[in-house]
Amino acid sequence: MNPSTVGLIGGRGKMGSWFRRIFEEAGLRVLVSDRGTPLTNREVARQAEVVVVAVPMEVFPEVVREIGPEIPEDHGLIDLCSLKAREVALMLEHTCSEVVGAHPLFGPYEKRLEGQTVALCPGRGERWLSWFRDFLEARGARTVILPPEEHDRIMSLVQVLNHFWLVVLGRTLAESGLPLERVISLATPSFRRQLEILARLAFQDPELYATIQFENPLGEETRRLFWQIARELSEILARRDRRTYIEIFREVQELAGKIGTLLGLPPPQPKEP
Repeated sequence: MNPSTVGLIGGRGKMGSWFRRIFEEAGLRVLVSDRGTPLTNREVARQAEVVVVAVPMEVFPEVVREIGPEIPEDHGLIDLCSLKAREVALMLEHTCSEVVGAHPLFGPYEKRLEGQTVALCPGRGERWLSWFRDFLEARGARTVILPPEEHDRIMSLVQVLNHFWLVVLGRTLAESGLPLERVISLATPSFRRQLEILARLAFQDPELYATIQFENPLGEETRRLFWQIARELSEILARRDRRTYIEIFREVQELAGKIGTLLGLPPPQPKEP
């Protein structure tokens, strides 16, 4: 059963506006609080049966401390932050309501839920977790339910290392002094795909990307592992240890094959003699 009312705190922001549209298209009554709205955060928390918090992570603790006591025990509190361990713990501490940690693994530039993935981290209660999961899946989204700590560890690869590598690639291109037009004209298909991903950074929020790097508690550990492996590989190349390099390459090839299978990629076709 759908909630009588959904409240969106931060409902005028990019992700808040996105979910407001999705909820309203589903016929739900939506209350919004943000800067300059008639309703305050506390009023939305008291009136809505499910409260969705879509605010920057820097202000999330303050918002939860403000609204948590206002939410009745049988209502639900859901957050949309990119990290989950601290956020779910904060919600559990400051409210007696049901709690769900949610992380949409896409940006507000997507048009629909269909084909998108949302991580769901149970906090307290089953009713609103089940409702939100069913709501998302009914619109074609894929949900993954996992503990908050496991979510943050995986995000240290999926987000922290991924974004870190993109910034390193961008800085390397800039410092190389090579004309971008020339580089693009000679890009292989695989490198062009990397450049296309890098190009999307032009439309991202630097504050959000900085928060992901600085606030993921496992980010530093993952970056250190990256540097250790990069340094070891660089030393192998510096001493021209071809055999060891090929051994490592074959290990990565084996991993790549497993990844291809999990992604459902077709095996490459053998070339005709």
